[in-house]
Amino acid sequence: MSNHEELLTIPQLADRLKISKRKAYELKHRTGFPSYNVGQRQTRVIWSEVDRWMRANCLK
Repeated sequence: MSNHEELLTIPQLADRLKISKRKAYELKHRTGFPSYNVGQRQTRVIWSEVDRWMRANCLK
């Protein structure tokens, strides 16, 4: 798996984006944010999808 396809938890995403965990969880709940539930309480994101979403929705 390349870095672009890297699977991250929400706290790992917060570290990668240099934002608080709270802000990362807020992002997770935004419409269209690419996250995947693994079980009932575990969420994962694919870095390349988050990067693409961020460029399209947050960097305008």
